[in-house]
Amino acid sequence: MMDAEGRQGQLAAVQAGFAPMAMYQVLDERLYFSVHESEEQTVETIRAFPQLFLFSSHILESYVPFCADFGPLDIANVFHFVREIKCKMSNPILMRQRRKLVFYVLANPAAVTNSVFLMCCYLVLERGFTPEQAFARFSRVVGLPIVPFRDAAWRESTFDLSILDCLKGLQRAVFLEWIDPRTFCTSDYEALYEQPEHDMCRVSPKFVAFATPRDRPTEFICARPASAHARHFERLGVTDVVRLCEEGHYDESDFASGFSHHALEFDDCTSP
Repeated sequence: MMDAEGRQGQLAAVQAGFAPMAMYQVLDERLYFSVHESEEQTVETIRAFPQLFLFSSHILESYVPFCADFGPLDIANVFHFVREIKCKMSNPILMRQRRKLVFYVLANPAAVTNSVFLMCCYLVLERGFTPEQAFARFSRVVGLPIVPFRDAAWRESTFDLSILDCLKGLQRAVFLEWIDPRTFCTSDYEALYEQPEHDMCRVSPKFVAFATPRDRPTEFICARPASAHARHFERLGVTDVVRLCEEGHYDESDFASGFSHHALEFDDCTSP
């Protein structure tokens, strides 16, 4: 167990170098971030600091990699997370008890990176921080195990994406009114994403990304006929469909009526 001096040092670790179980201030002496090496450390922290409210999120486990990629989380999960933090911050019981909130994550670089990204999204979308201001809350912690996001392939990554890159993209999407934090509907997004007959998302007003349609199921994916995509494409205003994979997965004639179909093939598990 930690003595009183150790507890004070742990809670006050705001701008020091990284250390497991240290708590780094994120917002207004109310919201903190911590990295634990084991569940035992979490239990120890809870016992040592009964005045704190420690919490984590299942959202971190929702990312399903294509290959060696590990994030970032999709925009629906970003908003789910932001709303989780907002709910904790406005909880009347926690506010009345004046308890400090500590979001913790296990010391896995991928989990830490996704956690920092999501915490920064909260600061940008809900608190009006610039991307630089939000990320500075974490970049000041020397040695915090953050790694770049990478392309969805097994090969060595040829294009790394930083948390700051993602935050700037998010800010730009808000500026262009591609997303509105006040009205964004996660259920509309999820109605298109990873459904039994289709898997797509609207990246921008003029661009829809989607997984390869398949006339026949595989060991891992059920059949997703092109015809099931066509009605969604019509509603989204799609005019052209570009096939990036090898041919033969679906009947291209299903896109013949109403769309221009193009082939631009890339090897599987490479980045177009």
